[in-house]
Amino acid sequence: MRFARVAVLAVMGLSSIGAPKAAELYFDFNENHTGGGANASVFLFGSAGQNATVSNLAGFNQMVTLGVDGFFNLPISNIYQQSGTGIVNTGFSVTSASAIAGYFVNRQQATTDMSYLLDSSALGNNYLVASQGSPSSSGFGEGSQVAIHATQNGTNVTFTPTGGAPVAVTLNAGETYKYAGGTTNLTGSQVAADKPVAVFGGSSCAQVPVGATYCDTLLEQMIPTERLSKTYALAASQGANISSSGTDLVRVIASADATDVKVNGVVVATLNKGQFYEFSLSANAGASVEGSNPVMVAQYLTGGGGANTDPAMSLVPGSDTWLADYRLSTPSGAQDFTVDYASVVINTADLGTLTLDSSNVDTSSCTPIAGTSYSRCNVTLPNGLFNMHAANPFLVMLGGGSGADSYFTYGGATFAPGVSPPVDPPVTTPEPATMALFGVGLLGLAAARRRRG
Repeated sequence: MRFARVAVLAVMGLSSIGAPKAAELYFDFNENHTGGGANASVFLFGSAGQNATVSNLAGFNQMVTLGVDGFFNLPISNIYQQSGTGIVNTGFSVTSASAIAGYFVNRQQATTDMSYLLDSSALGNNYLVASQGSPSSSGFGEGSQVAIHATQNGTNVTFTPTGGAPVAVTLNAGETYKYAGGTTNLTGSQVAADKPVAVFGGSSCAQVPVGATYCDTLLEQMIPTERLSKTYALAASQGANISSSGTDLVRVIASADATDVKVNGVVVATLNKGQFYEFSLSANAGASVEGSNPVMVAQYLTGGGGANTDPAMSLVPGSDTWLADYRLSTPSGAQDFTVDYASVVINTADLGTLTLDSSNVDTSSCTPIAGTSYSRCNVTLPNGLFNMHAANPFLVMLGGGSGADSYFTYGGATFAPGVSPPVDPPVTTPEPATMALFGVGLLGLAAARRRRG
């Protein structure tokens, strides 16, 4: 039987047993609102002592070693901010010999946001964009922004901005096509490429909603169209409790024509590709969203007037892409925030299984989402690395604030787990070199069975 067990392992492929999974992340430094010095950084987390290289085509190249806590915060100079429209070489890549997770924090006094970074294996060729326009160009920087980062040489990209004509460009690996939309809200813009690209949407300093007193930079890496879902469940952020509106803003963006959108079970719109429906999500509430075709859901923190929240933007992973275990980190060190929290959506039956760093979470403030089997709540998070677990997959959205600074993003998904354990580890197809071992193993298994007889 011992030999038969070796054969089973051989079927999985020897190269997959105990072998590290290489990772590559990408990020682009969109222009932040003018005034004050930018304090951007990429923070990486994984295993203690793990090495990673952060580089770009503009001459930046630095190897970092994660500390004993598996964490490293690397400042990124203001000189790499991308402004205007055109091809630039200041987009970054992060490479490591094993799985690594990261966030990019675009921070400046009173105008901050953060984005979860997707591994190269999660990238795609087609994207929709979430963003936000500005009511005027005066005082709001360059307005709505999109960055398209090529991962391979000779990548042909067509970018179709909302309300504009298609733009065709060819990029080499590491180059970025940066587009400044000004007062136009670029939400619903479309990206098509013949090779995988990383796409970022945002704004130099957006009012959410338009007309709010305060503006804030927005930044989020877009999820490929093929990774989108038809069903979503949402939790209002903790920021909604202290914002001036008492709500979050939610946008549902169609990936195909004639898409029926339901919110809380009621059809609210029929959209064509790139069109969106928006609604307000009240503090301490949740909602369900369904599309007859896959849709992209973006959730925005609204203006808060400096009470540890202000505008920020995140995409929301579909309910079929949630994880049951999350290994994540909140900003720490020079990027520490006063408040860090997770907005959680979880099966109501699983509330008693929700843990934070192996301790049960107090779920007494969690409330049901009407018409669903889910509940929602906000959980205060520790500074730095943490783990969250439940009996079944659940949603984790990360948020935080410090004065008029704020951030909002998600904590990973099945298509981009980072260093979180995936829900269903894929079965590795046996490599040709292992097939002979498999055959020998079967002979050993047969012999063992004969001995039993």
